[in-house]
Amino acid sequence: MQEAHHNITVFLLLITFLIIVLGGFILTVLFLYRKKQITYLKELETIKSEFEKNLLTTQLEIQEQVFQNISREIHDHICLNLTLAKLNLVTIDYNNKHQFNDHINSSVEILGRSIHELSDISHSMNPELLESNGLITALELETEKMKKLNLFQINLSINGNSVYMDSQKELFIFRIIQEAFNNILKHAKAKNVLLYLYYDRDHMEALVQDDGEGFIFSAYNENVLAKHHSGLKNMRKRAQLIKGNCEILTEPGAGTKIKLSVPY
Repeated sequence: MQEAHHNITVFLLLITFLIIVLGGFILTVLFLYRKKQITYLKELETIKSEFEKNLLTTQLEIQEQVFQNISREIHDHICLNLTLAKLNLVTIDYNNKHQFNDHINSSVEILGRSIHELSDISHSMNPELLESNGLITALELETEKMKKLNLFQINLSINGNSVYMDSQKELFIFRIIQEAFNNILKHAKAKNVLLYLYYDRDHMEALVQDDGEGFIFSAYNENVLAKHHSGLKNMRKRAQLIKGNCEILTEPGAGTKIKLSVPY
């Protein structure tokens, strides 16, 4: 009987030891898991903070670009129109009824065109247009504005079932395409421009293609790109922030293609 009691005692001690070891093992696993979880959360917070920092920087760059675009549009078109209207009015010969009527009608027409152009600028620069009407409507207005310049033929083609994305993402896509248009206006000397949108199952693709002069792009490293082609660098950076990819294909004399792919 003593031997049975001894065996029970040993068995209980063994069970107690195993429970302690198992408990210690579980606590160790929980501690390591918690430590790993804390490390992961810290890394996630760092990534989130870096993303928000890059997002804020890009938003500020977009705002600066918008202001520059507004300034250029007003200087190149509105100021010229208003100057013409002023010249028409100050050179009126009040004794010449025919000339008087012509100058007044011409000035009214110029002022009306200026008001319309200001409205176009307001629409194209206003992010609320994207929030209320979506990316496609904003791009339709932008291409119509390009057509009115009569500098080149421009066509917009849309394929697939359009998908409404997050307004911030759509704004970035719109600014990338707008930057591509600005580069065409400033540098390409193109005769034909195509904006092609394709909505696939899990992503959308955009192509801005021109038949302009093109340029040597592959020779530029990041430092030179930042100095001489900051607009192109900004397009790629904005695409990365929305987990997309922006590819630039160009050669001298062969035009330029800007390919953008963005997941929903």
